[in-house]
Amino acid sequence: MDAFFRTFYFMGNVMIHLIAFSAGLAFLFAIGEFLRTNSSRQTKVQGLLFLFAAFFQTHTYLTATELYQVYPHFYLVHLPFTACIGSLLKQYFSELWNDSPNKNEFSYLELAPAFLVTFLMTPFYLSSAEEKIMIHQSYLKIGVPLPFQIIILIAVLPIFYSAYYVFSQMVRYIRWDRFKKSAHLRLVGLVVGFGAFASAIGVYTLFFHARHGLQIVSTFIGFLIIGIYLLRQKSPELWGEVQRIVIEEKKYQTSQLGSFDLEDLHERLKLLMETKKVYLDETINLEKLAKQMNLSEHQLSEFLNSHLKKSFFHLVNHYRIKEAKDFFIQHPEKNILTVAYEVGFPSKSTFYDAFKREVGQSPSEYRKNLKK
Repeated sequence: MDAFFRTFYFMGNVMIHLIAFSAGLAFLFAIGEFLRTNSSRQTKVQGLLFLFAAFFQTHTYLTATELYQVYPHFYLVHLPFTACIGSLLKQYFSELWNDSPNKNEFSYLELAPAFLVTFLMTPFYLSSAEEKIMIHQSYLKIGVPLPFQIIILIAVLPIFYSAYYVFSQMVRYIRWDRFKKSAHLRLVGLVVGFGAFASAIGVYTLFFHARHGLQIVSTFIGFLIIGIYLLRQKSPELWGEVQRIVIEEKKYQTSQLGSFDLEDLHERLKLLMETKKVYLDETINLEKLAKQMNLSEHQLSEFLNSHLKKSFFHLVNHYRIKEAKDFFIQHPEKNILTVAYEVGFPSKSTFYDAFKREVGQSPSEYRKNLKK
């Protein structure tokens, strides 16, 4: 039994030190965001998120170590800031989904929970230090009274809403297959889900009068802050990568290729270009190639630009020049103009320009190097 209590006491000390460390780390994060030279609205939101998380962790540390008796007026000061975290999280992640800056404008209505919490807590904040200490000590014996439970719930509810917002937007914009393949998206989901889970534990312990509920929640938040630090060290490009994926997924939703198997389209194009060599036809154009693939011109153009990263002319010229290089090797007796016509170029000048762009040297220079 003594060993059990020693272990429990040791784990309690570890939790308290973890909470203190994460509070300091969150403060450093906040300072770093505010001191950035090229700060944007997003970095300022990040700074506020870290700052408010630091307030929460500091409050838990003061309460767990009973230092609140030395600084009683700091007791429960974190609640209005906690009520802001949900709206800040929503603002932070809305940058991912909304292309238009006007859609991301901050609304003061989002701060309504924080104003309400501040209003309801004002009598407590104006009370004396002795009253604050006495109220806290009574909480440890009989639990948190219902009015304070409701106020704390008001402060926490926006966090659940922000988690709902993030996951609903993911469901709306991100395909499940893409989510499974992208470690960056899974990390975002894990961080948001972990934060919501910690808040849910806080609500549960609040209403069931668990004495160490606040410390448990802060321990989860401490792990979350440390995890974010490690993520930023390992993947500093995380946010940019997630933004890139969201942009691609939104393009996919407005795509005219949604009902097509892209691999099948790629194989059909490969057959036409590499086996049938349709590029040798001097009159080949986007319309003709689209008809042979049973696509509209717009669908083919989208497929080439979005999935092959080539325009129609770049694609055709790539195959024509590849054919020309084979001609130079297998038929050195043929002159350059003949080769240009045989691979589908309408003139010597267009052949020269395209060849130099693709290979980095003119056809004549390429032939000389072959002879050497």
